[in-house]
Order: sequence, then structure tokens, then C-alpha cells
Amino acid sequence: MPPRIPAGARDILAVEAEELREVADRWRAHVALAGYREVATPMLEYAEAVDRAQAGASDDAYRLFDEAGRVMVLRPDLTIPVARLVATRLADHPGPVRVSYVASAFRPPRPGRPRATELRQAGIEMVGAAHPGADAEVIAVLVGSLRAAGVRRPRIALGDVSLTRAVMDGLGVDTATRTALGRALSERDLVGWRERVGAAGLAQEGAALLADLPTLSGDVTVLDRIRETVPSAREACESLERTVATAARHGVDRELRVDLGVLRDWSYYSGVVFEAYAPGASEPLAVGGRYDGLAERFGAPRPAIGFAVALEQLHRAVLEVRGSYPALRAGVVLVGGLDTHAEPAADARAAGVTVIALGADDGDRADALAAAEGWRYVARPEYGGTLAVSDRAWGEKRICADLREFTE
Repeated sequence: MPPRIPAGARDILAVEAEELREVADRWRAHVALAGYREVATPMLEYAEAVDRAQAGASDDAYRLFDEAGRVMVLRPDLTIPVARLVATRLADHPGPVRVSYVASAFRPPRPGRPRATELRQAGIEMVGAAHPGADAEVIAVLVGSLRAAGVRRPRIALGDVSLTRAVMDGLGVDTATRTALGRALSERDLVGWRERVGAAGLAQEGAALLADLPTLSGDVTVLDRIRETVPSAREACESLERTVATAARHGVDRELRVDLGVLRDWSYYSGVVFEAYAPGASEPLAVGGRYDGLAERFGAPRPAIGFAVALEQLHRAVLEVRGSYPALRAGVVLVGGLDTHAEPAADARAAGVTVIALGADDGDRADALAAAEGWRYVARPEYGGTLAVSDRAWGEKRICADLREFTE
């Protein structure tokens, strides 16, 4: 019998490995534009550190012993090691600390529930900023990085752990019921959620709101019902509204919708939480949220927020858009760049845009040149000084005045 690999593990062959690396490189380049600097943490952590971060031992991690008998774990996610790193190695940084990573996390298979045991991830963490503007920046970087990697229309579902907690506080939900509701939601058991709400002995209007809470989604007007039924949750509603409004100022509005059914499984989340979706991906492309209490568990209290992208899901979403991945390079074939438009070509190159110049009378072969060498854009001069630019990735055309818009 040929040797086998463990359940949930898989080999990646050359073509897929090349495509995954290109997707990750595009993602890296985008987050670096916002000041997120890449760090690396060990694959192995002491179990005590991971258990402390999760407020208790979890069975969702590989455990082993070192030569001294100490219990180690293969990191089950990247947020915990990065939070430990920032708390211990960057404790004197004035903040906010902006870091990124591209690495793998490992979780054991579950009986009867097939899943990958190695999770190839890319993520960012912002540590040391607590306001909705920080939440909005991280969400905007998520959307921008997915687009840069090749996802055409990512969708972000935005929930808020603190808002759900404020609703339960206002309704007087007891601890045992909260625990049961949390378990039902983590298992995506809406029937179980409603049964437990019905058994909680709440007033009729409050019980109806709590039963519907995981299904409330849409624009921020879905929060009106919460404000009317639970006035003490008003501040949490307004905080979420500020995050949505600030994200819109970053150009992220059509991609974002409120979805109060989004509640992350890890125990350390404390505020906004979100998931990213796109056609072609069978699971969320990315998950993340605010975890203000995690750093305190490592002795250095600091608010924080971040996200992790599942690179293999991201790769599938890119393939859904492009069919076979063409590996287009972010350069512009400019008709006239050798003569009539030599100055715009020089300005764009100085700004970091790759420009492949042709003569003004050589436009007939611009598309063939772009196809032969894999360049993404073809630009042709228009009357009035503008340029007509074809985007070979999306099959779209646009008019622009400055090639520096195509910096990636």
C-alpha cells in the first residue's frame, strides 16, 4: 500500500502553489500600502499561552510534549500568537501597532465533520486603537485586499458581539440562557436558539426581538427595532452605525451589510465581528473582529482588531471570476508612450506604474502585445487629452486622465 497522508491534509501541486503565491503576493502588496508590516511567529506555542488566550483549554488544537514534558500546541489560529508577540516584543510601541502575516494554522479533524487540518491564512492586526474609525479602516483594508487579489465583488456581513450582549443585558437574560444561546449560534442552530429564547421567561416584545436577532440583516435601519425595544442598547447601535458610516468614507458601502447572525466562535471577540463572502468560495473568505480583552490575558491590556483570510477560499473566488487564472501583471501598454505621450509615461513610471510604450501609429498591436506578455491594461489616447483604458482582467473600459491611477 502506498504511503498516505493524514485525514484533512493535502498536497499542493506546482500550478496551484504558483497561483496561491501570486494571490498572497497581491494581498501583501495591498495591506502594505496601509502600513501593515509582516511578522512571523513560531508554529509551536506553549499550550498555557493558547489556553490563557481562550480562557480555558480547547480540544480544537494539536497537542504534543517537548523533551521536558511541557505541553505544546500547533498554533490553532494566528491571532493568538500575534497578540502574544505584540504584548511581549512590542510592548513599548506607542501604537497603534499594524502588523500582517501569511502563515498556516492547524486544527485536528473532527469525527463525522471533514475539514482541512492545515489552514493557510493571511491576516492583519491593528493593536492600540479602540474607536469605530479603526474598525472601519480594517474593514476597508479587507475589502481592498480581496479586490487586489482578484475578487471582483466581495461582500462583508457585519455583526457586533457587544451589541448582542447589550440586548441581553437590557432584557435581563440570565447566564445559563446566554451560554445555551451562544452554543446554539455557534452550531448555526436557529431552531435551538428560538426554543431557548422561548424558555427564558422574557416579556413578549423582548422575547420576539431576541428570537429574531440572528436573522436581522440589511442596512443600518435594522437597528431601529433594537433601539425601540431595548433603549439601553442605543449606544451600541450608534457605535455600529459610526463604523458603517466611516467605512463608507473609505469607499466601502455597497459591499457592507449589517448581519447580526455573525458571531465568531472564538471566545476572545468583544465588539464588531465580520465575515467576507464571494462567489466560488464554499466558506467565508475571511473572518475577523474586535478583541479588546485578548492582550490583557498576556499582561499588556490594549484594544485590538484584525482579520484572517483563508487563502484557499480566496483562490477559489479568484478562479470563479477568471476561469483559469491568467496571471495578469499590473502594467499598462500605452499607445503613444514612445512619442506623443512620452511625458505621461514618464510620470506614471515615476509613481511606480509599469508602462510598456508603443508609438502613436502602432495601436493595432497593443492588445496582442498585452496578451503575449500578460499585461493587464491597454491605454489609448482620446481627443481632449484623456485616455481610454481597457482592463483585460474584468473586460471593462474606462476613461482616465492620469495613468498614476493604476498603481497597485
